[in-house]
Amino acid sequence: MTKRALDQRLLQPEDRPALGWLPCAVVEPEVKAVLLDAGGVLLMPDPAAFRVRLAPYGIAPDDEACHRAHFLGMAELDRIGRTDYPHADRVIAQWLGVAAGEVEAAADAIKDVYLEDPFVPVHGVAEQLLRLQAAGIRLAIVSNATGKVAAELAKHRICTTADSDCAYVDVVIDSAVVGVEKPDPAIFGFALEALQLPPEQCVYLGDSVHFDVNGARAAGIPAVHVAPHTDCAAIDHPHVASVHAFVDQLLGTW
Repeated sequence: MTKRALDQRLLQPEDRPALGWLPCAVVEPEVKAVLLDAGGVLLMPDPAAFRVRLAPYGIAPDDEACHRAHFLGMAELDRIGRTDYPHADRVIAQWLGVAAGEVEAAADAIKDVYLEDPFVPVHGVAEQLLRLQAAGIRLAIVSNATGKVAAELAKHRICTTADSDCAYVDVVIDSAVVGVEKPDPAIFGFALEALQLPPEQCVYLGDSVHFDVNGARAAGIPAVHVAPHTDCAAIDHPHVASVHAFVDQLLGTW
């Protein structure tokens, strides 16, 4: 499948409504805590790692293409409605221009970008979490990860459960640590227990419908979908382009 065909399938489905994009809906004024995904929201796969891993296949994507590829992979998992990372990695490889005969091998390389290579911070997210904290909103992280997400967030001065000059979070829930993955609503229960708050007083911010929106809502938590490239055609949940946009709306500064 060509890159253009993939774009058409992922970005322009036949059933896409004319609107196709929603600004973040008004969030309940009694929100006492924001729960956030890590990958795709606070951290991103490192574009340099993409280039190193894909160099054997003659591919050298720029930073924007790597950013785009991540969200295309998430959109594809949302489209098929199941957890199938190898499939998403193949879609990413195809979209980035890997030759048909090398897609499987390149997909394995992309898997290593996600599982072996350190992620990098999304620009400006540390400041946005501090804005939430200053407004009296508590924070928690709920992430499908590899056991290292708390350390990565702390290393990049995004947030930590320790005393620090970066944002304080009540808890970091890492699926590899607790043994439960999104979209299982049980993983959100760990965060709610740490916060000692009912789900309706929280909101969850994530980059996937399948994992994040569906999982959070199954746990009773309102969810907002981070979709910077407007890949999501669903009209049953709010969308934002970034953490910054979400914080602006939540704090009433739009």
